[in-house]
Amino acid sequence: MVGGLIVASERWHGALTGDSDLKKPQASHARAAPRVGGLAVVAGSLAGLLVLGPSNMTLTWLWPVLFIAAMPVFVAGLLEDITKDVGSGKRLLAAFLSAAIAWWLLGGVSRVGLSWADAILSFWPVSLLFTMVAVGGCTHALNIVDGMNGLAGMIATLMALSLALVALQVQDIPIFLIATALASATLGFLVWNFPFGRVFLGDGGAYFLGFMLAELAVQLVVRNPSVSPFYALAVLFYPVFETLFSIWRRRFKRGTPVDQPDALHLHQLVFRRLVRATFSRDRRHAVPALCNAMTSPYLWVLALIGLVPATIWWDNAWILCASILAFSLAYLWLYSRLVSWRRPSWLLLPSIGRNERRK
Repeated sequence: MVGGLIVASERWHGALTGDSDLKKPQASHARAAPRVGGLAVVAGSLAGLLVLGPSNMTLTWLWPVLFIAAMPVFVAGLLEDITKDVGSGKRLLAAFLSAAIAWWLLGGVSRVGLSWADAILSFWPVSLLFTMVAVGGCTHALNIVDGMNGLAGMIATLMALSLALVALQVQDIPIFLIATALASATLGFLVWNFPFGRVFLGDGGAYFLGFMLAELAVQLVVRNPSVSPFYALAVLFYPVFETLFSIWRRRFKRGTPVDQPDALHLHQLVFRRLVRATFSRDRRHAVPALCNAMTSPYLWVLALIGLVPATIWWDNAWILCASILAFSLAYLWLYSRLVSWRRPSWLLLPSIGRNERRK
């Protein structure tokens, strides 16, 4: 409902909340749209949990603590969406602050599946620092993949559903309900975001989802010793790998600052060299927003390469590591093919004009 209100009232706030800079390197949309879709996700999640809370006593403390901890990074992201003047460094610091608050109130990373590392993490300053970097980094990472209609929203939904399914299997009902509420709220946002991009997730929404998903993964492992620590990495691996690869690509391959935006993320290459390449042959059929949206399903399928086995074998460290490796190899293969213009023909969309001529 909040998403619909944002769209309906755009003429009053669009000049303030709209993403009107269509010439920046990472831009791939053809019209300005409100960037405050995070308000819809937060409101939807909160509404779902307020409905569930009174009838489920296990939810009386966990979800309010998570929402309180998420506020610094959500507010920092929302201010960037409105003012366009909150730098990435400040937003990253806000993510670290949110992670530190969650560590203080709920506890943080205390085991990673390696005995020597677990011994080091038993010292609280180490655990605090590691949790801040891990959770803060994952929070920031989801914002990196927020570049196409339906991309970050659906990826976050798939991750939340994975967390919910694993939580249900280990009977961690609070985590299950929070993850389900998060997935439901994000699907409600996607109604307005995919395929035509009437409202964007924005930094506030991406940071809120990234933080909540990272914290739910950490808490699922902390609260349930049967869940492998490698599951937390596997379920969040797509945005984490995208971020690490982007840092390596910018710093060592191109020699540019790691925080300098560019148009060489995988989703941007898929957009230009698979989707737009098809529509450019049928210009009279091309709808800019639809071209944008047709990119996202490629990345949904790619993410499932790691998410599906992680959700099934959440307690098997070896299979979880294999799923992480499989995703990494698939990502690198696709990226290397697209960046060198050796795109696989079987990944190209069918030509609309050619199909019509056959009819």
